Amino acid sequence: MLNAVRRKIRVLPLAVLAILVAVNAALIALLLLRSHSQVTAEPANFGSTLPTQPPASGPARVQSPSLTPTPSPTSTPPTEVKVALSTRLLVATSVTQAWRATVGDCQNRGRIERSVDGGKSWRQATKTTLGPIVRLGVEPNGNLYAVGGAGKDCSIRYISYSTTGQIAAQTAKPRGIWFRNPKNPDEIHGPGSARATPCKGQHVVGLASLSTTEAFLVCMDGSVMVSSNSGKSWKKADEVAGTMAVGAGAGRFWVAGRGTNCDGIAVRSFALAAGKLSRAGSRCTADLPLTPGRIAIDGSDDAIWLLADNKVQVSTDRGRTWKSAG
Repeated sequence: MLNAVRRKIRVLPLAVLAILVAVNAALIALLLLRSHSQVTAEPANFGSTLPTQPPASGPARVQSPSLTPTPSPTSTPPTEVKVALSTRLLVATSVTQAWRATVGDCQNRGRIERSVDGGKSWRQATKTTLGPIVRLGVEPNGNLYAVGGAGKDCSIRYISYSTTGQIAAQTAKPRGIWFRNPKNPDEIHGPGSARATPCKGQHVVGLASLSTTEAFLVCMDGSVMVSSNSGKSWKKADEVAGTMAVGAGAGRFWVAGRGTNCDGIAVRSFALAAGKLSRAGSRCTADLPLTPGRIAIDGSDDAIWLLADNKVQVSTDRGRTWKSAG
């Protein structure tokens, strides 16, 4: 009996030791299993250039499906300024009378129309043979003149029209006026023999003059160029981005186009004296379409006309207020 008890006492430590060894083996197996699981959960990105994301310290976040970040309420996206080469010309002689032209090109003739009711209606003034038309003006005797390209070679041609629309005179060598070369509208011809391309690397938006010595033009990048010596030299005098039309009237130069805080067309005027350019304030004309390439502005001593598509507004107080035709 005593021997049996002693055998049980010797067997008990062995059983406990066996249990401990089994538990230890189970714990080791569990740790190996977890380690293997963690390694195989990470994708293999050998040679990948994707940036490593730091582990999240808090609860996982669900990424928004939107790929475009929402702008801050205080941020204002920049307004893209679009400018196109003009397809319209305008010359105004009074509150009620003006001529307009569709420019055309070297393959297509331009079209000249006249309004005698403040822009309410327009009628073809003459059957032109010019294209493109690069300049409209009025002679001292009241005849309308146009400068443009003629013939297959689109050579320079000046044509004067009587009030009935008949050709009164024409020449291939106009003198005493400012105009753009029909083959290269970026080349400016002065009243004498001067030629220049003031907009280096840019197209000319529009050209205007008040005398045979002074002229004003705007390049597509908004650079304002002036000449006070009949086109022998030009200098940059200002910058007006968004300009789409250039004209002259009431002793000032006028530009029209896109402006800040203006839902319509912004109009600005400039004075040129002794070679120095001064800018007046900007006015906004409402209810006119801001269509690049289809805007024109010009004036007489008593009225400034603004043409946008087929709509007209006229100002008789130097641009402070504007009244629609019709």
